[in-house]
Amino acid sequence: MMAGEPHDKLPPGGGGAAAAGGIAACPLPPEGFDPETAQDEELARYGLPIQRAMARNPAASAFRRAFLQRRPGGPPLRFLLAQGPGAGAPPSGVRPIAAITTWPAHKSVNWSGGYVAPCEGRSFVSVMGAWTVPAVSAPPGGTATDYRSSTWLGLDGQKSYLDSSLPQTGTLQKWVTSPVARAEYSAWFQWWARGQDNPQYDLPLPVAAGDEIRAIISALDETTVLVGLRNVTQDAITAFFAFAPAGRRISGATAEWIMERPSPMGSDGWEAYELPVYARFAFSGCVAESIAPGRADLQDHELEGARLIRMYKLNTDPTSVRTISTARRILAPAPRLEMTYIGP
Repeated sequence: MMAGEPHDKLPPGGGGAAAAGGIAACPLPPEGFDPETAQDEELARYGLPIQRAMARNPAASAFRRAFLQRRPGGPPLRFLLAQGPGAGAPPSGVRPIAAITTWPAHKSVNWSGGYVAPCEGRSFVSVMGAWTVPAVSAPPGGTATDYRSSTWLGLDGQKSYLDSSLPQTGTLQKWVTSPVARAEYSAWFQWWARGQDNPQYDLPLPVAAGDEIRAIISALDETTVLVGLRNVTQDAITAFFAFAPAGRRISGATAEWIMERPSPMGSDGWEAYELPVYARFAFSGCVAESIAPGRADLQDHELEGARLIRMYKLNTDPTSVRTISTARRILAPAPRLEMTYIGP
């Protein structure tokens, strides 16, 4: 599986083996840089979607073009430097995890959202989407001190296979009760791999409830991805390369858009944090691009064939199963995945 057209620049001296499991920041553009008018060589230098990749697939092209556009009436975009390999510990010991289900899955104790799968021997080489950061709060009568949800997109993860892994990026929404009850929001990236506690990188992008986020993950080869994350509301972008953990690779088996309740580091996934109440929101602009063996042309995949996942909770006293988060696919007038918290 090779990436083809979306991007073709590796970091200087880069390659997955050289920095397995880490990330490498793309260089920052000079002051006054305008990505809407820049040439492909300049865009590639700074890890941004290139114009050549906008020529064929209408849905992916529209998303990439919007990713580069200045907000109407807004200031020039700010470019922020992501942390390099090994810079810092995983924030707060969070461990996003793969869905605890068999494939194809329609329910999970930790995931809700949707995913698509290619056919006819094709594999995914990119995934993109947008969402509004949902405001969070404690559930009525909740007794936990720490509630967490992760909103993200990624490649693979949903389909179980040997040495499976999952590059993913998104936002973390927390509600903590001590020392003062408050909500906290942040941006992150992780290359999850089954059986490993790989670092979750805290990204420099500012995040607040109600912000519009756009994200793109593009595979450059089987062990390297280029990640772009933009806060449209706050006019900020960060871009970086990420490298697969040793012995892992991208298969391109699925692409997903997920609301997750993550687990503490060292957990097996069945001990996830309590899910906070989150404001209803939708994933929009959901596109994944696939490639066929021996071909260079890419094919758009939107939500028409997406499979939906609902999140449930196991209660022990009394024993019961309760749905706590659902996804609804809406195809017109604009395709989106509408996410809804289900209260007690």
